Amino acid sequence: MSSKLQLTTLAVLVSAALPAQAALYKVVEVAPGVSGNEVYGTAIQPGATTDPKGCFVDDCADGASYKLAGETRNRPDGFSYREEVPFAMDNSFGYIEDDYDGFEDYCFYQLGYATCEYWASDRWSSWYNETYSSNTPNSLAFIEGTAVLPTDAKNTVINSLDSSGSAIGNYSTATVRNTPINGDITGWKQGRQWATNGTYSVGSVSSRTGAGGERYYYFSKPAVWNGTTLNAVKWAYNDQQDGDYYAQGSMRDLYVDGTTFYGVGYNNYKDQHMNATIFKGTTTDLTNLSSVQINNAQVDISGDNIHSNSVATNINKNLVVVGQAKRSGGYPKNGAASNRLFIVPDASASSINASFFYGGIFFDGAGGEMGGINNFNEIVGRIDSENHREYDGKQRRQRAFIYPYGMTPKTDSSEETAITARRAIFKNKAWLLDDLTNGGSESSNNNQYRIYDASDINDAGVISATAVKCSGGYDSTSHNAYCGDGNGTEKVVAVKLVPIAGADASAIQPRSYDSTATERQGAGLGFGTLTILGLFGFMRKRIK
Repeated sequence: MSSKLQLTTLAVLVSAALPAQAALYKVVEVAPGVSGNEVYGTAIQPGATTDPKGCFVDDCADGASYKLAGETRNRPDGFSYREEVPFAMDNSFGYIEDDYDGFEDYCFYQLGYATCEYWASDRWSSWYNETYSSNTPNSLAFIEGTAVLPTDAKNTVINSLDSSGSAIGNYSTATVRNTPINGDITGWKQGRQWATNGTYSVGSVSSRTGAGGERYYYFSKPAVWNGTTLNAVKWAYNDQQDGDYYAQGSMRDLYVDGTTFYGVGYNNYKDQHMNATIFKGTTTDLTNLSSVQINNAQVDISGDNIHSNSVATNINKNLVVVGQAKRSGGYPKNGAASNRLFIVPDASASSINASFFYGGIFFDGAGGEMGGINNFNEIVGRIDSENHREYDGKQRRQRAFIYPYGMTPKTDSSEETAITARRAIFKNKAWLLDDLTNGGSESSNNNQYRIYDASDINDAGVISATAVKCSGGYDSTSHNAYCGDGNGTEKVVAVKLVPIAGADASAIQPRSYDSTATERQGAGLGFGTLTILGLFGFMRKRIK
């Protein structure tokens, strides 16, 4: 008997012994309802189920009760439609003012890729379109197939959904680069919103339009809206301008406990450094919230600019804070100037220190992007799935993950049983989400997708995500399988990952890796599949 036949027979026997409903998640593709070559899932509607285990017990079917928000792209952003400044670090506007050369310099000095000419050309062409050419729309937003198109919008982004499923985000017009979808910015030229709890919304406001003659040299402040009333929050270090550098600040998420307000994001510190920050104070004086720098993630560590930026992205009701810090191009770690993910277990602690993800799928020096955290301390995002050297090399592939963090100091004792039970579903450790979509009755459908990014997770356990799709299924269930023997057509699609009712740890069936190298070179490969590692640069937060 050949070794191939032996392996096939073994696979059949193993498959027959597995539970009938293996896999923890079903993959549900969401049609955008707007045009675009590539489609990305960016947010999921908040919500829970009657059972603390969420959709792992209550059958949520295809997740229709929880709307997904997303965006399309025909090309990468020139620089992010979300960020206050170019590449989320260029608060002197030097890189972006130098046009193509500035894009290439940023890549060379801050990313270190050997492919910077290609990287810069791809993004410069998009920035040229927005700045000097037709400014044709690139980012069209949608919620469950329905377009979100504010009047005169050129590019629209959705950062989160409120409890009713309405969009929180911003859009650009021909004359203003960013305006909140909902929210007054009287007295300011730009505004961005990231999150809301229904009463308070958070984001930032900027002093110039970011368009036309006001394209460069503006400052921004963190902002809190109390209903429709705007409160611009003070900087941690009150230098509006220092030489060529302009102060910046942004608030990305919030939690309110009575009259105590917690916000997270970044703020301006000495030497115009933009550091990950926890904002604390009272709802009666929102303009004077205190700023607490998150140590270990700041730009300057012991006199060296170890990081080029840091930002806290999310906070939950347990006061757990997550975020990311971009390693400076001058201080790469293990061959990469990576965007490292961190956690702060208690925002109310007297000393605030970041702990970077490490162990298991989080190898030393791994880079990624934070997606979100729910109130069961389940964290999603994306992480490097390869560990080759990026500096003077090529970008690493990335894949979506889930990390059931477990108990934290502020976890309510009444919820400890639920958190323990939910964490046990994942065998108490982090996983690439591709490993949790494999096997059982959902295997055939799920094998059409490889999950690239997880952008958000709600308390029911439903995840908004982005996947690469091979219609009909990849050639095998392995992580690195071909699509149509390398000649198939792949596309980038928005998906929900919906927990399968009744699934538990025994259903986990990790994907294997094919021994044959599978560099995809087929004629069907488009912009998304060739550049998906770099395309989500529009999400990455990089600050000098």
